[in-house]
Amino acid sequence: MKDTRDCIISAARHLFAQQGFHGTSVDSIAKKAGVSKGALYWHFSDKFELYSTVLVLEIDRMKDIFKSTFEDATDAKEFIQRRGMLILMAFERDPETMLIWMDLLIQAKRGKEEFKNMAKDLASCIKKSMDEGVCIDLADERQESVFLLLRLVVFGLLLCQGSVLDTDEVIDSWKQIVDLVMRGDEQ
Repeated sequence: MKDTRDCIISAARHLFAQQGFHGTSVDSIAKKAGVSKGALYWHFSDKFELYSTVLVLEIDRMKDIFKSTFEDATDAKEFIQRRGMLILMAFERDPETMLIWMDLLIQAKRGKEEFKNMAKDLASCIKKSMDEGVCIDLADERQESVFLLLRLVVFGLLLCQGSVLDTDEVIDSWKQIVDLVMRGDEQ
């Protein structure tokens, strides 16, 4: 039973990444998974529940990435650079992850409340995961602003990665931005 559910999730993840939520039908998911529609509906009440499941699993993957604390990092700048590069490389290894996130953001921008709520919940979960395990010390009044700026930069770089910038350019940009932001913290 678990294998069937996993096959459905895997097929749905691929199709949602390649065709988006609205471009993916329950029929196409069942066909790609090699199951009947009845089997799909046995495990998931509807396409949105399946989409939600895929996104929750994506969050779990992100949490695993953020578990790295880099206790050997010599300073805040190195810690931030390494954590950002870890995120960028994870998305490089699995380009479908970014496509799934982009689809969710597009669905949320189109105004459907359930997609907006899901995007907000997932963003909150990512922020919490990113902030956990942070073992650096910046001036208290600046830390939240610095982390907000760097999270937004990572999201922007991820959107460009593989389209207008290759991975090496994204990593170089990340290092330059962290260097600039952290120099600003020293002033």
